[in-house]
Amino acid sequence: MTQIASKSASVSTAPHAEQLFTSYPVQHVEPAAIMRWLRQGWADIKANPSASLTYGIIFALVGILMSMVSAANPAFFVAASTGFLLVGPFLALGLYGLSRQLEQGQTPRFWSSLSSIQENAISLGLYAVILGMIMVFWVRLSAVITGIFFNQMSVDIEGYAGLWNALVTMEQGWMFILAFFSIGLLFALFAFMTGVVTAPMLLERKVDIVTAAATSIRAVQKNPLTMLLWALTITVVIGLGIATFDLGLIIAMPLIAHASWHAYRDMVKDA
Repeated sequence: MTQIASKSASVSTAPHAEQLFTSYPVQHVEPAAIMRWLRQGWADIKANPSASLTYGIIFALVGILMSMVSAANPAFFVAASTGFLLVGPFLALGLYGLSRQLEQGQTPRFWSSLSSIQENAISLGLYAVILGMIMVFWVRLSAVITGIFFNQMSVDIEGYAGLWNALVTMEQGWMFILAFFSIGLLFALFAFMTGVVTAPMLLERKVDIVTAAATSIRAVQKNPLTMLLWALTITVVIGLGIATFDLGLIIAMPLIAHASWHAYRDMVKDA
């Protein structure tokens, strides 16, 4: 009986064992850390550009394909593009894996970065489902908002030029912009607060999604100004990537993803 008890104790105190609902300490970081995260992210890209830029090319191709498919419905493209920011943290998992490999002194490899997802597949899968549901709900809600404003006014928004002309000429154009982006901002705020460190934390530690999301919320609460500036930085960099006909995503997505890994490292410490 004593031997069994001692074995149980040794298992429960294993140095790498993760517990459900563990509270992880969150550190305060100054806004100046953002530039350091970006420099570290750039250094990660340069360490193995082929692996990082492969992810970037995939993101750019998806963006270009989405632009082509939604050419006749630009409002959908705007909604899907903003929704892309909602699910971005999960889509960048492979890039977090590359940064993790570099941190561990390994040579970053594209395929091995994908395999790291298997270490906490259930929680990561659940997180993907939740983000997917949020994005679908946002895209559907944006369609409702578009319909309310444009259908009532019998305005033709065929193509991007049609959307622009409608926004400029119709009396309620400014109201549509205000409603669309105000509601989108609420979705983005929720996704950012609950996800700023969630994906990299789920990738590195075998924790549950509640623990990761709670840690993310505490990170934002402890660093409100830094996180606000970081959210703006992400929006600007990714926005520029999309604005350059999605080709800029080849650099923008790897840069932000690698930098996000270092942001997570600065803010979340071991329990």
